Amino acid sequence: MLNNKHKTILLGAVAVTVFINVPRLLIILRKNQLANQFGVTFEDVLLRSIVMFCFAWLLLSFNLIWKSKWKGQKIRSLFATDIVINIGILILGVTTLTILKQVFAPSFLEGRQLFLMTLFTYLLVQLILLLIARVVNLNILHQQSLLEKEQAKQKALLHQLQALRTQINPHFLFNALNSLNALIRQKSERASPFVDKLSWLLRSTLQRSKKDYIPLQDELDYLDAFIFLQKERFGEKFNVDIHIPEEWKKEMIPSFSLQLLVENAIKHNVVSQRQPLLVEIYPEEEFLIVKNKIHERRDEVESTGTGLSNLSARFQLLKKRTIQIPKDEQYFSVKLPIVENESSNY
Repeated sequence: MLNNKHKTILLGAVAVTVFINVPRLLIILRKNQLANQFGVTFEDVLLRSIVMFCFAWLLLSFNLIWKSKWKGQKIRSLFATDIVINIGILILGVTTLTILKQVFAPSFLEGRQLFLMTLFTYLLVQLILLLIARVVNLNILHQQSLLEKEQAKQKALLHQLQALRTQINPHFLFNALNSLNALIRQKSERASPFVDKLSWLLRSTLQRSKKDYIPLQDELDYLDAFIFLQKERFGEKFNVDIHIPEEWKKEMIPSFSLQLLVENAIKHNVVSQRQPLLVEIYPEEEFLIVKNKIHERRDEVESTGTGLSNLSARFQLLKKRTIQIPKDEQYFSVKLPIVENESSNY
């Protein structure tokens, strides 16, 4: 940002210097009678250009850089100090040019007339430069405000995601322990594999608590363990059909994305012998579709939509694209942007 200010100062000083002195330079180049009449010479133009550039550079530097360093410091009458310094820069510029003109490039104007003419010119230039400085400062403040809001938004989101990642769904854990208890009572051989999958899932959950994004293959491994545990609870009443291209499995994806969507399908739909739940996961163009037929539960659990909104925000951070939820009365589907669309502007 400081470099941008320095560029603005340099360009502003050069632009004002050129604008003010170009008419005099043209008079000299055309060898106009006005050059002799008003004493316009190369020395005169050079002297005016140097002083004007220094004046403009000093004025812009004060109003764009040096003055900003006062923030946070106890300076009495800051507004009055600002005015005094700007007036001081004006007087310094006018006095310097007047004295140097009389010494090195005498003019047809008397000392007082030269001073007043120079004062008028420099005052006009100062007003223009102060306006430019004000616009630049307002633009910088606006950009800083937008940046701070975006940083605060991302920080809040990351804190929220950290809390979500470290939180194990109590309903899932309760149901898993119930299923394990039933297997133990039945002295089933499936109890040992169930414990292995459950312990792997819990360990993986803790390990992922420090990761925002993981390869799609790792997410599928996690989902496979989750499905295994749910299948023990629901049997053939619950199925997940997955078809994903091998080349997609290296793509990065927000952790727990697929597990969240499959768990939501179980949470909000009937899972019974008459109405089995089938969740389909398949590619469509650059999206990965997670889809299930809608069989709303009578004791429908109230949804806050936090999970999906967080998931969309995480995809926005990673892929610069949000998830899509097409409207359909029969099917609920979520489109996750996995690969880059070459025709897209993202």
